[in-house]
Amino acid sequence: MQAVNRVNLLRPKFVVSVGDLIEGYTENRQQLEAEWNEFLGFIDKLDMRFFFVAGNHDLSNAVMHKLWRDKFGPEWYSFDYKKVHFVCLNSEDPVSRLGSEQLEWLAEDLRQHNDARWTLVFVHKPLWMYAEREIAAGNEDSTGWKQVETLLGNRPHTVFAGHFHTYTKYERN
Repeated sequence: MQAVNRVNLLRPKFVVSVGDLIEGYTENRQQLEAEWNEFLGFIDKLDMRFFFVAGNHDLSNAVMHKLWRDKFGPEWYSFDYKKVHFVCLNSEDPVSRLGSEQLEWLAEDLRQHNDARWTLVFVHKPLWMYAEREIAAGNEDSTGWKQVETLLGNRPHTVFAGHFHTYTKYERN
């Protein structure tokens, strides 16, 4: 609650998460509902809109995926604010990757918003780290991240990720 109060003092127009909003890792729907209700009780106290991005604690099995869609809608989506295009991806599609349907959606979404002055991408896991590890080992990129980088191309963009519980800044590409 202390964090919610501090965010309210800052008065941003909205807040975007990078996932791991609940403890998760269970198929017990009652337990998951209780965890989401607790979290949403905090979010309800925000004075601004909250945009959800799923993390591995939020989506680790089929029950959790269904519950997410029932509560929040699509597992990936985008929106615009002041000519900035916000893209919220799901790195757990199904685990540590972006699935083909999501990548097809992203290609079309970026095509439709190619006039954005900047694109901000939010994803839970920094998939580029996983992709580069696989490529360095002589394997293909199973995460789909290299395709995301290709789709982003030369457009001005910044990517925000979570998962690791430390602040790290990467300057890439």
